[in-house]
Amino acid sequence: MTRLVSQFGFAASLALLAAVVLLPAEQARAKDKTTVTSFDREVRAILSDACFKCHGPDEKTRISGIRFDTFAGATAKLPDGKQPFVPGKPDMSEAIRRMSLPDSDPEKMPPVSSNKKVSAEQLELMKAWVSAGAKYESHWSFLPLSRPTVPASPAGTNPIDAFVSEKLNEVGIGLSHEADKRTLIRRVALDTTGLPPTNSEVERFVADTSPDAYQKMVDRYLSSPHYGEKMALGWLDLARYADTHGYHIDSARSMYRWRDWVIKAFNDNLPYDQFLTWQLAGDLLPDATHEQVVATGFNRNHPINYEGGAIPEEYRVAYAADRVDTTTTAFLGLTMRCAQCHDHKYEPLTQKDYYKFFAFFNNIDEVGLDGQFGNAKPYIDDPYPWQTSKLKALEGQITDLKTKMAPIPERNIYDAQEWKLPQVGGDVPASRLLGRYELSLNPKVVAGKVPVPKVSGKVTETYGRSTGGLKFADKGYLDAGDVFEFENKDAFSYAAWIRRGMGYGSAFGRMDASKGYRGWDCSIEGDGRVLVHLISMWTEDAIKVASVDAVRDGDWVHVAMSYDGSGKAAGIKVYIDGKETKVTVERDSLKGSIRTDKPFTIGRRSPDNDHFPGEIDDVVVAKGIWAPDEVKRLAAAHPARPLLRIPVKNRTILQKREVARLYCLEKVPEYAAMDKSLAVARREMEDLKQSIPNTMVMQERKELRKSYVLERGAYDKPTVEVKPELPAAFQIPGKQFAPNRLGLANWMTDPANPLVARVQVNRLWQTFFGTGIVKTVENMGVQGEWPTHRKLLDWLASEFISSGWDTKGMVRLILSSKTYRQTSDASPAVARMDPENELLSRAPRLRLKAEFLRDQALAVSGLLVNEIGGPSVKPYQPKGLWEEMSINPGANDFSAQTYVQDHGDKLYRRGMYTFWKRTVPPPSMQTLDAPEREFCVVRRSATNTPLQALVLMNDPCYVEASRKMAERVIRDGGKSAAERIDWIYRTVLCRPADAAETKVLSGLLAKRAQYYKENPKEAAKLMQVGESPADPRLAATEVAAWSIVCSTVLNTDEAINRN
Repeated sequence: MTRLVSQFGFAASLALLAAVVLLPAEQARAKDKTTVTSFDREVRAILSDACFKCHGPDEKTRISGIRFDTFAGATAKLPDGKQPFVPGKPDMSEAIRRMSLPDSDPEKMPPVSSNKKVSAEQLELMKAWVSAGAKYESHWSFLPLSRPTVPASPAGTNPIDAFVSEKLNEVGIGLSHEADKRTLIRRVALDTTGLPPTNSEVERFVADTSPDAYQKMVDRYLSSPHYGEKMALGWLDLARYADTHGYHIDSARSMYRWRDWVIKAFNDNLPYDQFLTWQLAGDLLPDATHEQVVATGFNRNHPINYEGGAIPEEYRVAYAADRVDTTTTAFLGLTMRCAQCHDHKYEPLTQKDYYKFFAFFNNIDEVGLDGQFGNAKPYIDDPYPWQTSKLKALEGQITDLKTKMAPIPERNIYDAQEWKLPQVGGDVPASRLLGRYELSLNPKVVAGKVPVPKVSGKVTETYGRSTGGLKFADKGYLDAGDVFEFENKDAFSYAAWIRRGMGYGSAFGRMDASKGYRGWDCSIEGDGRVLVHLISMWTEDAIKVASVDAVRDGDWVHVAMSYDGSGKAAGIKVYIDGKETKVTVERDSLKGSIRTDKPFTIGRRSPDNDHFPGEIDDVVVAKGIWAPDEVKRLAAAHPARPLLRIPVKNRTILQKREVARLYCLEKVPEYAAMDKSLAVARREMEDLKQSIPNTMVMQERKELRKSYVLERGAYDKPTVEVKPELPAAFQIPGKQFAPNRLGLANWMTDPANPLVARVQVNRLWQTFFGTGIVKTVENMGVQGEWPTHRKLLDWLASEFISSGWDTKGMVRLILSSKTYRQTSDASPAVARMDPENELLSRAPRLRLKAEFLRDQALAVSGLLVNEIGGPSVKPYQPKGLWEEMSINPGANDFSAQTYVQDHGDKLYRRGMYTFWKRTVPPPSMQTLDAPEREFCVVRRSATNTPLQALVLMNDPCYVEASRKMAERVIRDGGKSAAERIDWIYRTVLCRPADAAETKVLSGLLAKRAQYYKENPKEAAKLMQVGESPADPRLAATEVAAWSIVCSTVLNTDEAINRN
């Protein structure tokens, strides 16, 4: 189309003009540099880049004791009587002399070997600065914030426009004219919600001729719940939010409740000072609310390791260092990490300052290696409101049933004591039994020639399920000695009654964790599956199977296993409650010995790990394999039998009541019915509790962990002890802050802090203009770029504080400015004067972020599911990507190792809800410059590659979206091709198609229609892309042809950018 061609021709003309003419704006800047001698703006940058590495703040790397970062150092006399800089006398300044030397001279500074160079222009600037007195100034962003006077302008002028116009007037140009209404509404909608406006929204705004039509439109989008989603995405990058832990295992975590809190905080317009404080120290606030504690997940988003052989303390220190880096980048715009190993080479930050700051984050109640099966401690449950309400309702139901049931056993207590149970016929042949244990604090061996187990640790007697049981807690277990020493060719079986609690662990087994887990055991996984291990060397020489069915928390379940000695997983059978259950095979290669010299233990796997959280009763071990009827008889034990064996006169009152309860379950129908209802309610409550998400939070240790300066940042080389303290150069005179994270947050949000407000409004500016007023949004320190509009930045920061840190108010102010509402088209004169748009002479043209490109395609196709928040989803992705990077894919040692695609509505959620695996981010989004989220990112890169076009044209999501949009076009877009093309343009680009565009696309449509008419199988194949069903009322060939047209429009520059 015409527009694209004309734009290209115009851009080419500008490029040619720039190549032969020095632009007026550049001339102005070049002239300015010969007269302006600001140390902070021009000279510091030169010295910082060329000299500070050897002559800067870092005392350890400073050569000859010469430093250029202070006036005293730069003008001090050297041993030979010379001075680096002599104020007013550049000809007598030794530094100037050495900078002027040819590269061949050995005294040349900076040395040629440093690959640093002071240009001729920079040297002239240095001379001019020295001539003017070599005056040193504090770095602009470290100076106290003062509110600049708004430049004189007509009444009602937005202060932003006054400051921007003042700059533009200096080079003889003004603001560009306002963009048309269709462009404006698309710009505002995408900038505030990340979604395109609907046709009806566009037409309503275009038809609204009231003076405040634009402001009403802005306010509508700022009130949208999707505003929070749009604003949250950048914060997720900054906070390194992901759904996995990172490092080489990269297993799953659950932090989506923190992500949902961020969305809510933006929608609620939580004042930024509170937004910051809650995330840094919400747990330390007086009477902290649940929401304030959830917010502290900000500093738990860092990667967490669970690698075997890794050193826990090394990684714990790394986590605290990550918090320092993220906090200082996000809130202060400083590169404090550069002071982790030595004094900062550019900023007024010593290594000791770094570790004092580090100490704020070094007292979290965490360990270095954690997170194998989900979140790492500390974490808290974070139920949805409906879950909380449901729990309260179930608690009430359970209480009511228990109240009604309580008197019934008491009325039957005497009849129950004479209760007689029928005898159960048959049992396991004694010749096959190797050992059978009746568990109590004085355990008994009831079959087999084995020693009596010894009780160790915290173990509690319970009624059991068959013979009497034990409850294991706090590393308690039974040591049964050197028994059941099977080989890999031995057939053997075992069984037990198990009542699992919360968590996972080994119920019993004989295994040596220190020798590749050699041995065998029966474990219950965290999700309730029964695991059977026979191991010679984990993982390469072992059998592991897992039951498909899970045992439920709180219920007695009979578990049995038999192994035929074949060395194959197929030789294992698992039974739950007397019935064989299906299993999944996770390891199937056993050739070596499984003998071990470790004892057989009940309540844990081996002497050092995997303790079982629950109750165990009637442990049986036999040689050979179980016959099905044997398992049924073992599982048929009556729960009252162990109590009825006790003579009535010897029973305690608690035992008599338990007998009465069991009696009523069989003899009193009313009681049995209520008990069933109670069991249903309890199971429902347990299921509900299991479904409640948890989220990682900050939590202080009770005993303060000491902090030290670490030599070169090494975790194992502590030197001087330090306490939490603010950097000396940034302390606020006359004010004291508590030496904890809350004190740190209070210092940051104090109006006298020079950085925090500047950093945040600069980041907000970047959100809507693509580039910050300080381009280096992540670095407002000495090495950062100079602000293009310093007065404007300081005015915005002052306004931000005085408004009560009102983020939405600041966004409204920006969007209401004429600066924001300008056209993005540049006249030749404007382009010549302001080629990079540094002066804001026009609106920027910005490519949509990866997530919003996907959202746009789904929205215009009608597929988008606009549900807000919730667990992350797994849409289409090429097969095998996760598996290539996984640890034992297909096994259950770690989560998030195999990609299992979602279906239904989950395929069409917004891009920000896509499951984010750090080592394998969603490939289509990574191609479109989404970060890996392994560290804090405040500025996404912007590339332009052929792969991006291939994604937008061929990724199943975009192909499916084009297909479904084509169906909409045929149904709703009119009858003629021209009407339908116009409908597509209005839906995607918010404007009608012009004649040239209609002609080109009509030609494309005709060609594709003919192709699919001749190749109907190709049309049918296209209809199969994606899981959404094709509309059977529409011809596949017609839909396919229009799909190509829709895809073409979605791939235009105008669609993938916002103008």
